[in-house]
Amino acid sequence: MILNSNSIFTSFFEALRTKSNSETILQYYSDGELKAMSKGEFLKKTICLNKALTDLRIQPKDRVGIISENRIEFLIADMATNSIGVINVPTFPNFTPNQQKFIFNDCDAKIIIVSNKQQLRNILKIRDELERLEYIIIMESGLEDIDGKILSMSKLIEEAERNYNYENLKSELLTNSRSIHLDDILTLIYTSGTTGNPKGVMLTNRNILTNVNSIWETGIKSSTDDFLSFLPMCHAYERTVIYTFLITGGVVTIAQSIESLSSNLNEVKPNIITAVPKLLETVQSKILNAIKNEKKAKKDLINKAMRLSISSLELDKIPLKDRVKLKVYDKLIFAKMRDKLGGRLKFIVSGGSALSPHVQKFFHSIGLTVIQGYGLTECSPVVSANTPKNVEIGTVGPPLNNVEVKIDNNGEILVRGDSVMKGYWHDDLATKRCIDDNNWFHTGDIGEFTKNGSLKITGRIKSLIVTSGGKNISPAPIEDMIRMSEYIEYIAIFGENKDYLTAIVSPNYEVLKQFALEQNIIFDSLSELIKNDKINKKIMSEINLHQESLAKFERVRKITIVENPFSIETGELTPKLSMKTSYIFEKYSNEIEGMYK
Repeated sequence: MILNSNSIFTSFFEALRTKSNSETILQYYSDGELKAMSKGEFLKKTICLNKALTDLRIQPKDRVGIISENRIEFLIADMATNSIGVINVPTFPNFTPNQQKFIFNDCDAKIIIVSNKQQLRNILKIRDELERLEYIIIMESGLEDIDGKILSMSKLIEEAERNYNYENLKSELLTNSRSIHLDDILTLIYTSGTTGNPKGVMLTNRNILTNVNSIWETGIKSSTDDFLSFLPMCHAYERTVIYTFLITGGVVTIAQSIESLSSNLNEVKPNIITAVPKLLETVQSKILNAIKNEKKAKKDLINKAMRLSISSLELDKIPLKDRVKLKVYDKLIFAKMRDKLGGRLKFIVSGGSALSPHVQKFFHSIGLTVIQGYGLTECSPVVSANTPKNVEIGTVGPPLNNVEVKIDNNGEILVRGDSVMKGYWHDDLATKRCIDDNNWFHTGDIGEFTKNGSLKITGRIKSLIVTSGGKNISPAPIEDMIRMSEYIEYIAIFGENKDYLTAIVSPNYEVLKQFALEQNIIFDSLSELIKNDKINKKIMSEINLHQESLAKFERVRKITIVENPFSIETGELTPKLSMKTSYIFEKYSNEIEGMYK
C-alpha cells in the first residue's frame, strides 16, 4: 500500500485524498493553547513554502538545513523541502555553532531554516564561514529585517499565497513531485556520535517508506490511533513514527515541551507515545515516590496489588482467584495511575537505548504495555520490535518485515534490507567499513536470538572491556542493572587492561539530599555532600545490591561520585541521552586513574 508511491510526500498526499480539507490532522500548542491544523491548511502552507523556496532558486537535490525544536513549522519545512526532492538536513537545536558549521559546510547547505532568535544568533556567528549559504529563513516573526538575506517563513508563505493561484501551485507541485525517485535522498541526518565529527547518514525515500510500511505491519497502531510527539523531530526515530501516523491515519499532536508532558498527556489523551528509557525510569520513580507518601494501609494495599500483578506476568495461565483480585485492583488502583497519563494509552513504544526489564514489568503491571524496539539512524531507524500480541520482556522483539537480521561469528548484529541507508555523505571509507560486499550493515552491537525468535541486545563491540586477566566484559548491561537504583542517574564503568572495574557515578541528587536529611548529614554544597563517607557508603551499597548476581570480575569495586550531573550541555550525554563514555573517560581520567592506585 505505502510502497506504491515514489516518495514520502506523494504517499502523504495520496493518504489525504480521503479526508476533507477541514479535517484535523495535526495539533500543536501556541501560547499555551492547544490548536488544530486541518489537512487543507497544512497542505496550503507546505505548498506555498515550497513555491517560496523554488523562487529562491532551490533545486532538487540541494541541501536545506533545519534547526528547530519540535513545532508545527518544523513539519511544514520538512514536507515542503522533500515534496520536490530537496534534501533537508535537520540538526539538534542544542548543537554548538561549531558543530553546526561543520555539518552545514559538509553538506553545502544553501538555505538554513531556524526556529527562533537564539538559533538565528548562533548561525549569524558563523555565517561568514558557511561557504554555500545564501539565505536564512526564520520561523518566528519580527527578526527578518536585519538584512535582505534573512527572511520570514510566515511572510514567504503569505506572499506565495497572495501572488499565485493556489490550485495551480498544487497541480504544479504534484507534477514535479512525481519526478522524485524512490532512491533519491530524502534527508541527511548527522549522527552525534561519541567521538570525532558527526557523519551524515543518507536516507532515501525507499529507506524510510520501507520502514513506515514495516512499522504499520506490526499492528502497533490502527488507522484511528492518535499520537503525542515530544521526542526530537530532528532524529530518525520520532520523524519516521510521525510519517507513519501522517500516512496511515490518526492525529499527531506536538507537545509543548518535555516539562509540560504530564499536562499535555491529560489534555490530549493520546493512544500511543514514543519514549526513551530514561523518561520511563523517571515516570516510574515519581509513581513509586508518590506511593511511599501514602498512608500505611493504602501503601500496603498498592504494594500487594503490584506484587501480584508483576508475579502474574510470568504465568501462562493466571488462577481464577488472582484474576478476580487483579480486576478489582485494576479498577481501584491501576486505572487511577493510568489516568495520570491521559487514560487512553494503548502502547508506549520505547527505543533509543536499552530498557530495563524491571522498568518494563512495572508498566505492564499497572496495565500499560511498553513495546521495546531496536534501531539505528542508519536503518531508518527501526530494525526490530515487540508486537502487541507478542511482548517478550527483556528483548527488542523479532526483526520487522522486510528487514533481515543475523548474528555474525563474533556476536555482532548485522542488518540487511531496503531500510538500510544509502551510505555516509562524502565518506565512502566509513560506508565501506560498515556495509560489506553482501550489503550487510554492521551495527557494532552484540546480540543473540531467543528461542522465540526475538532479538536480545547484550552489548557493544567498541565498549567491550578486556581486563588484565583477559576477561571480556560488556559494561552496558551492568550499567543498566545498577541504574535501577533510585540513587543513581548515570554510571560509566571502566577497567580496560586493569585488575578490576571502577565507575564514575552521576547520582540522583534529589534522592541523595533526602537521604542526607534523614541521616542528619549537614552539608553546605554538593561538593561537600559527595565527599561524605556515609554518602559514599550508601551509593556503594546500592551498587552492590544491584550487582550481587554478577560474577566477581564483573562487579564494580571502586567509585567516584561527581559533583556536576551528566548532561548534554556539559558534554557527557548525546542528544539521545546516551553516555559519551570516551568523553567521560577523558574528563575524569585523573579520578579514574586514582581509583587504581
